[in-house]
Amino acid sequence: MTESLEEKRGAPLGLIAWGVGAAVIIAGLTWATATGQLTWSMAVGAKEAASGFVAANPVLAYAIYLALFVVMALALFPAQLWIIMFGAMLFGFWPALIVSWAATVTSAVVVFVLARGVLVGRYRAKVGRHLAKVETGFRRDQLSWILAMRLFPAVPYCVTNVAPAVLGARMAPYVVATVIGVIPYVAAYTFAGDKAGAVLDADVAPDVGKLAADLFPVMLALAALPVAAMLVRKLWKKPEAGTAPR
Repeated sequence: MTESLEEKRGAPLGLIAWGVGAAVIIAGLTWATATGQLTWSMAVGAKEAASGFVAANPVLAYAIYLALFVVMALALFPAQLWIIMFGAMLFGFWPALIVSWAATVTSAVVVFVLARGVLVGRYRAKVGRHLAKVETGFRRDQLSWILAMRLFPAVPYCVTNVAPAVLGARMAPYVVATVIGVIPYVAAYTFAGDKAGAVLDADVAPDVGKLAADLFPVMLALAALPVAAMLVRKLWKKPEAGTAPR
């Protein structure tokens, strides 16, 4: 019963956090545009300069991107999904999808290893308040819980890298769930970033209606992820101790 209540609380809190984050970013961009701190020509110029650096130094650009991803993951800084969008704007859809997926998995594994070793005390202090939401169910079935958290994190995304390690997850289910579970979000944000990059490349102020229509499939996919997470839990859920399997 307690587990059920925690799940019901976690989902709305997760949605509220995403909504607040998006609202803050939109408000910041609106303010910057209205006050002249950010203009369309400045955004186009910055995109062209960054793309020029990538074209001239592709290996270095990918290495910097991967290193930035890992550093932010280690710091538990919750901005990886926005970095994925930025990467898509620079690299294009397919290169960005591959490198962002690799960076996400690599950074998650690095954090997991350190969270079980030298940084265990620091990370435990940071994520301790989130552990009660998942601990009971996690003890029963590691793989389905990690995968469900990846698909629809009821706790911040960066915490999903640490919580399994602190709770004693095994490496194999953690890696498998991460490799599979990050694909929807990486693909969705890569698609959104690629569309934003195409708008800047056109060097014409965007048609908001057309851009919204282009991004609608992404928003629909993100909205479907909670359903996918619930299906994962139901299909892979192990029976509680003392309960006969159905």
